[in-house]
Amino acid sequence: MSKLAKKTGIAMLAPPLASGNLERSLVGQSEAVITSLCRRARRLPHLICCLSIDEIDSLAPRRDEKSSEGKVSKISVLLSVLEGAENVPNLMFFSATNLLHRMDEAFLRRMSGKFFVGRPSSVSRKKLLEKLPQTMFQPKVLDRLVIATTNFSGSALS
Repeated sequence: MSKLAKKTGIAMLAPPLASGNLERSLVGQSEAVITSLCRRARRLPHLICCLSIDEIDSLAPRRDEKSSEGKVSKISVLLSVLEGAENVPNLMFFSATNLLHRMDEAFLRRMSGKFFVGRPSSVSRKKLLEKLPQTMFQPKVLDRLVIATTNFSGSALS
C-alpha cells in the first residue's frame, strides 16, 4: 500500500497498520485511535488520504449474541467512518484479510470494492527470484525454482 500510495500521490495517514496496532486494553481507546486518524485526514482537505489496515478480520469480526460491548463499539466506529457519518470525503480506507468468511456482514456491505489478490504468477515469481544475486545459482536452476514455487505466496517466496 505504501508504494501504491506514493506512486499515485495519495497521502498515507499512518504507516500500514496491523489490526493489533489498533487494539487497546481500555474500553474506548481503539475507537479513539480510529477517530483521531480520521481527524488527520479532515485537517488535510486538499490531499487524498488513505488508511491501510491488515488483518481487518480481527478488528471487525462477525457479530453474534456473545459479542462483547467493546467489540461492537469498534465495529460501530469503523462503520460510521465507512458510511461517511464521519464525513471525511478525502479518506480512502484499505484493508486486507485472509479470513473474509469471519468478517462482519455490515462491515463488508459498506466496503465500496472487494478485490481478490491471488498468488503470484510464474512470471511474477520469476521476477522476484531474478532479484537474487546471479552468483547464487545457474539460469536453469532459476527456471526450476519458478516451477517448484508454484502456489507460494509472495511472502513465502521471499
